[in-house]
Amino acid sequence: MQYSFYFPGKEEKPMKKSNMKKILAVMLTGAMAVGMLAGCGSSSKASSASGDGSAKKLNLMMWDGDCSEEVVKDFEKKYGVDVNITYIEDTNEMLSKMINSKQDYDVIDLESAYVKAFEDAGLLEKLDKDSMDNLKYVDQDTFMAKGSGPIGDEDFTYTIPISGPLYTCIVYNKKTCPKKITSFADLADPAFKGQICSVNATISLYAEALRACGYPIGSTDDKELAKAQELLKKFKKNVKSFVGSSALSQLESGECSVALCWDYNYLCADSEKYWDEFDIVPVTGLGYTQNWAIAKSSTRKDLATEFINFTYQPEEQAKTLNEYGGVPIIKKADIADKLADNYYDNPCVTKYTEMWKDNEMLCTTDEQISKMDDLYNELMSE
Repeated sequence: MQYSFYFPGKEEKPMKKSNMKKILAVMLTGAMAVGMLAGCGSSSKASSASGDGSAKKLNLMMWDGDCSEEVVKDFEKKYGVDVNITYIEDTNEMLSKMINSKQDYDVIDLESAYVKAFEDAGLLEKLDKDSMDNLKYVDQDTFMAKGSGPIGDEDFTYTIPISGPLYTCIVYNKKTCPKKITSFADLADPAFKGQICSVNATISLYAEALRACGYPIGSTDDKELAKAQELLKKFKKNVKSFVGSSALSQLESGECSVALCWDYNYLCADSEKYWDEFDIVPVTGLGYTQNWAIAKSSTRKDLATEFINFTYQPEEQAKTLNEYGGVPIIKKADIADKLADNYYDNPCVTKYTEMWKDNEMLCTTDEQISKMDDLYNELMSE
């Protein structure tokens, strides 16, 4: 984004200027208001039907591509529910809607880097996982092992992964990429001038640059950030276009031979021909997960729990995976026969799973974002 105050996740429309410090302050204030409203309103076990006996409803706020609308339709049909979907394009938008909108949200689709901030602000409800019998299908050892959850929710108390691991990483065309890439730092080489398409997410850019310089990806050290800034200035000279959402068109059209993006799973899902045409640089992968959570202010928590549980049925998971690709979190024995015959030959599935073993989770902090915001403004103004 312009000022992408968030994790290398999906992404962002051109951004409004804002400061994460102010955003978190608003969030904390809003969270207090949410708690007051919850206390004065209805109980956490409130009926999912409206008081006048009209049809049940559920308000879902999510990223496009994380859950197939076919799954939502199946849930509506089975439970007699009207599901209202609000699609978001950045986490700031989600936060604003949760605090300021007159709409009450039940289930939200939250990026892992923001789980701690939302939890600390009191915006999330503890999950009733005992009522989610479909979790038996999830490969717990790989994707929900104790202590492996998002920072701030390591034991999956408030969140559950929607799908397998995702990454912001360097994707390149094997035939047209001008030089071998072993690190993000290589993209500062003049040989890449006009060849790069990049996300404009602040955290993605600075985390990559910090790591390439040998520093922690969450560093707030001014000297280390200054070195990262030097690298990004050189990188920027080679970037043909910054994108707020997807780099697919630039890669698939051949406009750019390299991209720093989160699109490799979608690229591989678009066509098998891309399996051989493109590859990723694993050492540049910044991993993250998308997670279901229930809003603390929801008055339909039982129904929200039912929805989350419903999405883990193998046949429902398969609908999302066949439409959007990605790593299945359902055990192979339970879902393989519901996916395309060669689904597990997809290089995204094998590489993303292998990379997850050594993944380092990001977590946004007020101090880091505030400093990166200032640096980003400087970077883009030159």
